[in-house]
Amino acid sequence: MPDRSAVVSAVESYVRHLGNHEVDKLVALFADDAVQHEPLGVKTFHGVDEIRAFDTACAKVDFTVSLLGPITVAGKYAAMQLRVQRVGIPDFAASDLFEFDENCKIVSLSVVLDPQALC
Repeated sequence: MPDRSAVVSAVESYVRHLGNHEVDKLVALFADDAVQHEPLGVKTFHGVDEIRAFDTACAKVDFTVSLLGPITVAGKYAAMQLRVQRVGIPDFAASDLFEFDENCKIVSLSVVLDPQALC
């Protein structure tokens, strides 16, 4: 199991690459057979090819992200909350729950979007 500092570093890298629209670097954080639920309960992407396609489409949208609080870690799990800013719509929150494998690769990512959380 990865240690806390490795998990925090991986989540910080995720936030940085997401905000910079660096698809290759973002996808490199995932295990080959990872799943991404985004938004949770609506759509699930299986494997890095589907995750790459989703992230490529997202990278075409002009948005920025910033952490709203600390990254919390419990063993192989981590959670964090982001502020998402996009011109023309109010800022909104995204809460992300990560699961990591022994190599500190993301095996599962669940994203809960809440347009009203920052109202």
